[in-house]
This record gives sequence, structure tokens and C-alpha cells, in this order.
Amino acid sequence: MAAAQTVFIQPAYVDTLARYGRLGAERAGYILSWEMTAFAVTTIAMAFFAQRLPWKRTIWAALIVIASGNILSMFLTDFQQLLVVRILVGGASGLIVPLAFATVGRLANPERAFGLMIGILLVYAALFLGIMPRLTSAAGVTGLFSGMLFTCILAALGMRWFPDHIRPEDRDARSKFSWPSKGHRLALFGMLLYFAHLTSFWSFASVIAENNRLSEGSVAVALATSQITGIVGTMLPAVWGDRIPLIRALAIAVLGCVASVAVLLVLTDATTFLLAVLLFHFGWNLGHSYLLALFARLDPTSNLIVMATAMQKVGIAVGPAIAAAIYGVKGSDWVMVASLVLGLAAMAALTPAARIRAGM
Repeated sequence: MAAAQTVFIQPAYVDTLARYGRLGAERAGYILSWEMTAFAVTTIAMAFFAQRLPWKRTIWAALIVIASGNILSMFLTDFQQLLVVRILVGGASGLIVPLAFATVGRLANPERAFGLMIGILLVYAALFLGIMPRLTSAAGVTGLFSGMLFTCILAALGMRWFPDHIRPEDRDARSKFSWPSKGHRLALFGMLLYFAHLTSFWSFASVIAENNRLSEGSVAVALATSQITGIVGTMLPAVWGDRIPLIRALAIAVLGCVASVAVLLVLTDATTFLLAVLLFHFGWNLGHSYLLALFARLDPTSNLIVMATAMQKVGIAVGPAIAAAIYGVKGSDWVMVASLVLGLAAMAALTPAARIRAGM
């Protein structure tokens, strides 16, 4: 959470910088954009450098940069200086997330571990967002970054449980793993497509609802309530673990997301929109947990899961861009059509790897 917290609290982050930091919405959005860009760049870089770095030391160094950046951000009023600091924080965050996923992926039951991990992150993010208005109303920007600093402190305290035996290279496992292979490349492309499918729809969900004359209140209730089913989606792998066939779990997740978008092409009233986003968020988080487990099980050296994390970030960046381009030309219905196509393509790309894993 210390590394990914800006992703979870984006609306509150921009609003706080705009109002209390007196930056205005445009500059606040610009800072967020560059912080997320740095996050994505270092995450992608870790696909190539993770196996050459000492993992525990790298995480410690990144945590120090993030904590220092949050402290400095409380006092900086100059836009350019704050921008540089937040870019450094974003870059440091991108070092931690792939290593965290790779470490969890080496546990005995990665399906259950990822379900618990993502579920805890979602619960913590919900609590953080609930407390945020009080923090910012009492202390403004200082309240925001104090909350983010507190998360860094929790992460530092938790490092005592980070396994010392985790190493970037496992020679025995590496000798059994042929990299790259056609099947692995296809699965990585499927990861990119899956998150492009998710974010192409999710980034325009409110716009789609408003274009169909849904009230702002009903849209807000639907989007907020969907967080609950998202948490449920992470609880199922935490309970099921590997007792459900991985390909079946992925099919439920991906096709659930696809079905929720397809329903809105037919009917978009308040009730249908609510049910659709509930199903969508459930499938999103169910699929996220099992996808990470798939890559962890395909490659015991953790190369694949680090690269899968990078593909996830690329998909998150590409999805809204695709949606924006299509919306400007064709409108919201065609955004949903594009999301459907991306979702079905993702399932097609991921199926061979899931079948290979099932046959192991």
C-alpha cells in the first residue's frame, strides 16, 4: 500500500492538491499524471533489472525515498519543486510493486496469497479514503501526506517479516525455465489486454451513465458500492486457493466483466448500471488475483510475474487512451464495444497458458 497508495486515492489526491495546495485542478492533475508515469516507467524497467537487484535492500531504499518525498511534500509550495519530488516518489513506488508481487508469488499457495493481499489493500484503501476528508479539513495538504507517510511507516515495520532467504536468482529453477517462450509472450499480451479491457470501460463508466441520463447520485452510489464486490472478488481466491481450476476462475472473472459491459449495451438504467458495475468490479479483482497466481506458477524464477506487472501498467495506461480516442469519434456505445473486444481477446490470449498450467 505504501507504494500503490496514490493509485487508490487519486480523486482525493487531486482534490486536496487543487484546493488546499492552491495548485488548481489542472496543475494537480499534471502532478498526478507525472507521478503515475514515473511509477509505470520504473515498473516496466523492473521487468529487465529485478533479477540483478537485491530485493530487500531495493525495497528499503525505495521506502526511504517515498517517506522522504511525503515529508518534503508537506512543506513545498512551489509547483516545480513539488513536481520533481512526486516524480521521484512515483519512480520509487514502481520499484516496490513488482518485487512485492514476485515475493508473494513464491509462496506455497499464490492464489490464496494474492487474494488476501489485494483484499487487504482494498480494505485499507477504503478506510484511508474514509478518513481522508477529516485529515485534509484539519491539516490540508499536510494531512494528506501525513496519512501517506503513516502507510510508509507501517510498511517499514512490516519489513521485519520480509523473508531473508528470498533471492533474485534461483539457479536450479532458472535451469528448468526456458525464457522467453511463445506461450509466455502470449500470456503477457493477454495481461495487457485484460487491463486495457478493464480501464477502457471503467475510465468512461460515469460518462456512459450520464450519456444515458442516469442521475449523478445513482452513478456515485453504484461506483462506491462496487468496491464491496471488489473485496468479495479477492476473498474467493483467499478461500478457494488452488481448489478451483485456474482456467475456470479466469473464465468466470473475464467473462463476468465482459457480460457486465454487454448488458449495458442493451439496457442502461439505474438498476442495470448498478448490477453491471457490481459484477464488473467482482470480476476485476477475482481475475487480478488468479492472473498473478498464474504467472507465479508458470515461472519459479519470478521473471514472468515481474514482467506481467509491467504489462498490467501498460494496459492501465493504454485502456483509457483507446476509450478516449473512440469516444471522440464514435461515442460511448462504441467504447463498450471496444472493451468487449479487448476482454474476449484477453481471454483467448490467456487460455493457452492456463491450460498448460492445468496440465502440469
